[in-house]
Amino acid sequence: MAVVATPRVSRVDTIVISAIALVVGACVMDQYSVGVFHDDAMYLVLAKSMATGQGYRYINLPDAPFASHFPPLYPAVLSLIWRLAPNFPANVVAFKAMNVLLLAAIAWLTVSLVRERLGSAWLARAIGITTAVSVPLLVLVTMVLSEPLFIVLVLATLIFSERLVTSASATPHIIAIGLLIGVASLVRAHGIVLLPALAIPLLLQRRWRDVTLALATALVIIAPWQLWGRLHAADLAAPLQGNYGSYAAWWLRGYDAMGLRLIPATLMRTIPETASMLVSLFSVARSPVVHDITGVALCIALLVGGVALWRSAPVTALFMAGYFAIVLVWPFAPSRFVWGLWPLVLMMLAAAGWAARAEARWPAAVRATVLACSAWLAVGYASYEFRAIRGQWWSSISRAASPRVDSVVAWTRANTARDAVVAADDEGAVFLYTGRHSVPVASFTTADYLGTRTPAVEAAEGLVPLLARYPISVVLVGSPRTFDAAQYLASGPSPLLVLRDQFAGGAAFTVLPR
Repeated sequence: MAVVATPRVSRVDTIVISAIALVVGACVMDQYSVGVFHDDAMYLVLAKSMATGQGYRYINLPDAPFASHFPPLYPAVLSLIWRLAPNFPANVVAFKAMNVLLLAAIAWLTVSLVRERLGSAWLARAIGITTAVSVPLLVLVTMVLSEPLFIVLVLATLIFSERLVTSASATPHIIAIGLLIGVASLVRAHGIVLLPALAIPLLLQRRWRDVTLALATALVIIAPWQLWGRLHAADLAAPLQGNYGSYAAWWLRGYDAMGLRLIPATLMRTIPETASMLVSLFSVARSPVVHDITGVALCIALLVGGVALWRSAPVTALFMAGYFAIVLVWPFAPSRFVWGLWPLVLMMLAAAGWAARAEARWPAAVRATVLACSAWLAVGYASYEFRAIRGQWWSSISRAASPRVDSVVAWTRANTARDAVVAADDEGAVFLYTGRHSVPVASFTTADYLGTRTPAVEAAEGLVPLLARYPISVVLVGSPRTFDAAQYLASGPSPLLVLRDQFAGGAAFTVLPR
């Protein structure tokens, strides 16, 4: 592995870059509702459960089963804030403020990682500042999502892991890295990829003891959560398994249904979606010709940047390869996952241009091509950032979804009893804002991403078994998919529902007596 001389970035520079991130994060904080991304509300449901002494449970569901879907560390951190500020929704600002602080830490750690591994002080400053103002990252920071904490832990783990790979370290250092890997995996399951990413470079150096020590420490942290998930896998009704059960079991159910064709079918969706998103973010204009040029530039930059990272930051390169391999075979929209490692994406692209500038042995034409690609992408991304900042795109998801959530919450408060059980698309938000027990209106399967299902199938796999299990009094739907399923159950000779009301962004169906 190449050892890069580490240039000096002054502490003042790093503090200034972190301060920029802090100011930017504070400026983009908003007052939109939680629940616009589903996961944000569920994190707070779990945080409330822990903060109020009820354990790690889905207390929005009538039977409050133990939780086994979301790794527990991020809700645990939120629960500490909840204890200090127990009044919801006033405490939402505290949860979002934590993400602002995490953004500052992300900028700081990005500067350190780029400086140490790519050997350039000015490039470290540039990537750090870009990270601090990157709209894809700000989208995640403005919501109560786990990615900011995950990125902080990943960056810290990579910094120490790269140092371990390039030099001998004491036992406490190795144990600390194993602890970081375990903790990162308890924030987002993708953190498990850090294990092979660290192990492979160490094994290539025949450092068996270091590998064993780091892996054993990480597994001690990860294993109890995996055991917990297995113990409580059967606690949930079938329609709840997708959104409330374990990630691995969800994917395996898709595999059981489709067999090996699940993987190529997923790749045929995720690869074009990822490519299209990246091309849009790095194009100076939206014309097909510009997009084609950007696509070629991205391919070259990612290839060269990946090779450059393998030479100077092998753990980082392997982690990104493993992480994005999972993203591409996971039947779900990839954008959030890509944004969740955005500082590393920027680092890889920057590594391509830096390698072309530093490698005097390369043919002049190759160096010129790579530098031209890097310049094209830099200009394109600057153009995107300008448009995004002008349009305040960091709040676009919340801005679009909040009116729907607010309408559902207002209708529920005005038209249901306090002890009612409600089925809703936004079940987490309904519980948090109204106190009503709530369940989803649909099951969540791999087929949701890979194809369309008829209203009859949607109803049979979602609402029908939920209505049989829980004493649901009203069904609130906010999307064409769930409306059609509810409307299907409101028709025919033996309807289960009847349309009761329509409001901004949704409709309410009353459950008929049976």
